[in-house]
Amino acid sequence: MKRFLSILYTLATVLIIVGALFILQAESYGIAMLASGVGLNIIYRIFNLNLEKVKQLKFSEIIKIIGILFMLVACMLIFTKSDQKFNLMILAVVLDVIINYKEISLKTK
Repeated sequence: MKRFLSILYTLATVLIIVGALFILQAESYGIAMLASGVGLNIIYRIFNLNLEKVKQLKFSEIIKIIGILFMLVACMLIFTKSDQKFNLMILAVVLDVIINYKEISLKTK
């Protein structure tokens, strides 16, 4: 399961980056790639939640749940005609990186 989750996280990250690059080049399928990357990231975050800490109402896990909900709202709004949809998506991705900064490591174990 751990291997599957690492593959899922890598795929989500690649889709987010590539989708953002296609959006910058005004390609229409970039939005779908970005939204699918964020969707996979949401699935990854749900599988990585510590349910014991959620039941104990730990602050860090509650913030992670709020981040997941924020990404979900941003993912749904990306397909609307809202003027701020890209700003909200960028904010959701940056917030996710800040909340889960401990998972990002350049060191090998």
